Amino acid sequence: MRVGVQSSDAAKPAVINDRAIIGQMTREATRMMDSDETVSMKSLIEQLKKEPRAKLGLPEGKGGRAEDVQKAIAVVGGVYKCKRCTRWHVAPASGFLIAEDLLVTNYHVVNQPERSALAVRMFDGRVFMVESVVAASERYDLAVVRIPNTGITPIALGQAAPVGAKVDLISHPNQNFYTLSEGRVARYFITKRDKKTVPAMAITADFGRGSSGAPVLNEAGEVVGIAASTESLYYTEDDGDQKNLQMVFKNCVPVSQLRELIGG
Repeated sequence: MRVGVQSSDAAKPAVINDRAIIGQMTREATRMMDSDETVSMKSLIEQLKKEPRAKLGLPEGKGGRAEDVQKAIAVVGGVYKCKRCTRWHVAPASGFLIAEDLLVTNYHVVNQPERSALAVRMFDGRVFMVESVVAASERYDLAVVRIPNTGITPIALGQAAPVGAKVDLISHPNQNFYTLSEGRVARYFITKRDKKTVPAMAITADFGRGSSGAPVLNEAGEVVGIAASTESLYYTEDDGDQKNLQMVFKNCVPVSQLRELIGG
């Protein structure tokens, strides 16, 4: 799947300006925070903790072209003030649309009590504030949040991808926005989350801090998983001193758990 190609000129890739994206998102979030056009993070977390489920009845869609999929991937940023200045800042993570007004990200992206609100920037530059939590599961590390209607075609949900299947991931690692990484489904395994066992999915496509909530896509451009966490394997570890990094496991939420959460 080719990502970042402008539909008007297939030979000319879209150029991402990372500093401009975070700067514009911060300015828009600041304007809305200062005008009280926001739902507080405290309120969002209260909704999150209730772990609502919703039968959304989303229509079965089809995968799309890379440029269309990219339009439905968002920067999801916790808005906060640091201790060194009086300005608002944004801590970016990832997310994607499953409806024109519904966005999926990780539970842990929303569950940040030190933040004041949650902002969403779409690929086209529009910035929205999250209005409510529609569905959530701490065990699955998933949250579906509502934003104003974007008019953007959402990304279709696929079925479980077999081990060995090729996958792509588009995310924002360390503010390197709209980065594509390629890989395969490495395995499905049992892990613990919220003190409960839960099936998880591992992929070989790279991702890092800022990628939480990003869609894992099959070759048709359909979501087959959601990036959640990484786990580093060191050859030696002595009293917390880790040496000789060997592997980094990239762990994801299988799409089946998102389907279960939204009744799909």
